[in-house]
Amino acid sequence: MARALMGRRTLVWGHIHPQAGPSSKTALLRRGMRRIANGTISYTYRDAEKALSDLPGSPVWTAPNSLYRKQRILPAIDASLEPRDSVVYVGRFAPEKKVALLVEGFAVAAKSQPDMKLILIGGGSEESNLRQLASQLGVEEKVEFAGWIDELEGLKPYYGRAFCSASPGFAGLGLTQSLGFGIPMLVADAEPHSPEIELEVTGGVSYFSSDSKKELAEALHTKWEERYRLPDALLSDYTKVRYSAEAMARGLQAALEGRMLSDEDVR
Repeated sequence: MARALMGRRTLVWGHIHPQAGPSSKTALLRRGMRRIANGTISYTYRDAEKALSDLPGSPVWTAPNSLYRKQRILPAIDASLEPRDSVVYVGRFAPEKKVALLVEGFAVAAKSQPDMKLILIGGGSEESNLRQLASQLGVEEKVEFAGWIDELEGLKPYYGRAFCSASPGFAGLGLTQSLGFGIPMLVADAEPHSPEIELEVTGGVSYFSSDSKKELAEALHTKWEERYRLPDALLSDYTKVRYSAEAMARGLQAALEGRMLSDEDVR
C-alpha cells in the first residue's frame, strides 16, 4: 500500500471477505486496505455488492474468474442425439473433493436406473481407491475414468452426454464450466464453496445434504427425469455474458481506466 500512501492511484483486487466471514480479523484488514485504495476489483458480482455496502461511495468493479472466451461458451449437444445417460465430475481426486461419496451415491441411484453412467474426469491420489470402490459396489462397468482433460473441445463430448455434473465437495470454477455447457450441477450444501457458487441464482445449482449418499442418489434421480430438457441454453447464455474471459477483461480495463460500467456494458 506504499503506492497509495504516496498519493498514486491504487486499486486492490481479490476476495472482499475471507472464508471466515466479514467479522474476522483479516476482514477488518481488507476493509482498511480498501479505505486507503482508490477502488476495488472483485472476483464476483455478489462480492461487489458486499463491497459497495461495506464502503458506500468507494468504486467497485467486477472481474470474474473465467476459463474461456465468450465465443467458445456454447451448449453441449451430443451429435448422436441419444438420451443423456451420464453424470460428470471434473476435477482432482482428493479427499476434500469427496469423489468417493459421488461413487457411493451413484451406485445407489444406478440400482433403479441401470442405464445411468458416471464419468470421472481428472486424477489424483484417490484414483486407485475410487477404482476399488467402484468394483466393490458392483458399478465398475458403469464408471468411466477419462483421465485429465483440459481442452474445451475434449470436454464437450462428455458434457454432451451428461444429464448433470456433480460437486460432492466444494464447488469452484467447474461450476462456470458446467453451466456454460448448459448442464446443471448437483452441489453439497455445507462445503466451503468458492465465490463462483453465486451462480446458484441461475437455478442451475441443486443442493443435497453434504455427506449423504442417499440424498445425492435422490438428486441424481431427479436430474435423470429432467434430462430431456438439456442443454439449457439460458444457463449457457447467462454464463457466456457474465463469466467469459471478455467479462473479466472488461472489468479490469474499466477499473484501470477509472470508468464505471453500465448494465448495457455487461450484456
